[in-house]
Amino acid sequence: MHVATGYQSHSIAYLVPRGLRLARDFLILPDRAHRCSVAAVTGTISILIACFIRYAYVERHRLTGSFFYDRLQFSFVDRGYPEIFGYGLELMACALFAMLARVYGKKQWYAFAAILFVTFLDDAFELHEAIGHMFNAGLGLSPVVGDLIGFSTTGLLSAVFWLAGTRLIRGEDDWLAYLVFTAYFAILIFFGVGVDAVHGMLGRNVSQTLSTLVEDGGELVMTAVISLSAFGMWLRQKHGASTGGASIESALPSP
Repeated sequence: MHVATGYQSHSIAYLVPRGLRLARDFLILPDRAHRCSVAAVTGTISILIACFIRYAYVERHRLTGSFFYDRLQFSFVDRGYPEIFGYGLELMACALFAMLARVYGKKQWYAFAAILFVTFLDDAFELHEAIGHMFNAGLGLSPVVGDLIGFSTTGLLSAVFWLAGTRLIRGEDDWLAYLVFTAYFAILIFFGVGVDAVHGMLGRNVSQTLSTLVEDGGELVMTAVISLSAFGMWLRQKHGASTGGASIESALPSP
């Protein structure tokens, strides 16, 4: 199977190893600020997941004397601590993509800034639900149909942004980076839609705590990967520009 990158067609076998190396380079940099960011984000997510597991255990066994009892904010609910942290990661990634586009003239990253902003609006302010309610009220549709229309609308909007971004790519290396973040976003959609659909079909036949960890925890981890990778790409671009294209390892300060 071959994929056209806008310049020539490459096989999947050619693109995947290069994409994996680039993904690694965005996440593992010889830069103190990036390493501290990775450590801080990883530590925060670990604490949030540990608190959620403890909260779920306390609620399941009705341990009313525990600090976590009836503390819904430790769960993966709107305005809960894990969700709020995820909102921050989405906005950080959005800002980094926008800065890459503006400062270095790589305008294709405006597309991912817009996609992450739509994702933030949907997560924080229930954008697709609001669109669905609007169709429900205006056309008298059922809530299920309205929700489906709302979800399709936000998905179509993101797809339009992505396609617009592909028209702005000017180099083959930029294509590869674009495909890496496209793969990340596809995995994010898998956790948000695919795992959610499986959870809905299985219902009570599967542990609610486990399904929430896989679905919402997976979304949080992938959002963190996108945000940290965007930061890594920003640092590589910044130091590469300041040294006239020298390697990132020689350009970045030692830890």
